[in-house]
Amino acid sequence: MGHTALILGDQLMRDNPALAGAERVLFVETTGTARPRRAHRRRVHLVLSGMRHFAEELRRAGELKVVERRGMRSLKAGLDGFDDVVCAAPNSAGARRAMQRLGVRQIESNQFLTAPDRFAAWAEGRLRLVMEDFYREQRHRFDVLLDDDGRPEGGRWNWDRENRRPPTADLHAPDPYRPLEDAIDEQVRADIDAAGLELFGEDGPRQFAVTPAEAELALASFVDDRLASFGPWQDAMVEGERFLFHSLLSVPMNLGVLAPLTAVRAAEGAYRRGDAPLASVEGFVRQIIGWREWVWGMYWLRADQWPERNALDAHLPLGDAYRGGRTGWKCLDSVVDGVAATGYAHHIERLMVLGTIGLTSGTEPWELVRWFQSAFVDGAEWVMAPNAAGMALFADGGEMMTKPYAAGGNYINRMSDHCVGCRFTPSEKHGPRACPVTALYWDFVDRHADVLEANRRTRRAV
Repeated sequence: MGHTALILGDQLMRDNPALAGAERVLFVETTGTARPRRAHRRRVHLVLSGMRHFAEELRRAGELKVVERRGMRSLKAGLDGFDDVVCAAPNSAGARRAMQRLGVRQIESNQFLTAPDRFAAWAEGRLRLVMEDFYREQRHRFDVLLDDDGRPEGGRWNWDRENRRPPTADLHAPDPYRPLEDAIDEQVRADIDAAGLELFGEDGPRQFAVTPAEAELALASFVDDRLASFGPWQDAMVEGERFLFHSLLSVPMNLGVLAPLTAVRAAEGAYRRGDAPLASVEGFVRQIIGWREWVWGMYWLRADQWPERNALDAHLPLGDAYRGGRTGWKCLDSVVDGVAATGYAHHIERLMVLGTIGLTSGTEPWELVRWFQSAFVDGAEWVMAPNAAGMALFADGGEMMTKPYAAGGNYINRMSDHCVGCRFTPSEKHGPRACPVTALYWDFVDRHADVLEANRRTRRAV
């Protein structure tokens, strides 16, 4: 008699290893999807939509019995009556402990390219963990953007210098792929309304891929329409351009419906065909086999330590501005409005607006991690703990990054159009028109002068 394969909402791989040898497949939807934090409505919708679309595919295939349990108070309640339940090892330390308590067998997941044990072996014995070293090894490991002699295409591993252009006045990107909603999406929306969950954020048509077929179309749209311009403008921020040239593929990858190497090969193919410049392709590849896998590895390397890490002793509660309170700071209000509307912000908006303001104001790291996790459609603890606590807030004391990513209004003025028409002046740190971002930056420098002076990359700021 075969086992019961439990499919989690962020592990929708069609080749999920729990399916091998299974007799039935179990999908459990809990009202805890939106707890203990108020989750973004769009995130709850897309996760449930992805689960139900997968269940429907399996049902139509007719090879396995499909069981869906909806509206359950807890996962424990959803598992009631099932023996020998197997799942791919979950993507967070807390979820893995929960599965142990519930008696669910866990087998190694195939969702990522680098298993935690492999990353730990790579990290062992190194005096310093540097993402660039890991990334270059990944390029060799998967034979990506290498010439016939095994050297990097173009003679360089890193094309970041070409990928940091400030926005031009007329910068505009083609519209990204949009999936067509169906009856499943409509029913999910109705069920969310009926459940009376405490959610935040705006509703609207689903904007992100939740099935392999949709992910394939989203990837093709990005490669054909936006990849070529992605590199130069990947750090730019423009009012009214929520997505610019970004791929929007983090959602299908984090749900398990798009294999990361598939996205990498598609981008590399565009370069080989002459359809996209090397700088853009390398920047995209770096985000996936470099940064994404690095973050996954770093999360598990320090999994039980992340909630307690607070190297700068920051304890300010998360400000109302992150929850939609108006500040009059165009940069912050604009990004928060975008998150409320779409559940999305690109990496520079997250790091250099939301993250920098959290850092310089002294926000308690785990509070910001939890907000990031619940606010974004691609949010997950494994992503947000290293990114928000480690990179943005320097809570790990410099293990993720070699310096705190603190910046003032001048950076935002250079890389965005947010300062145009703002009532504050980015270069001023005193007086009625002083930019709050700039004032916070210099206050941060003053508060942490000892830390910054001891770091050769930030010594000049003190």
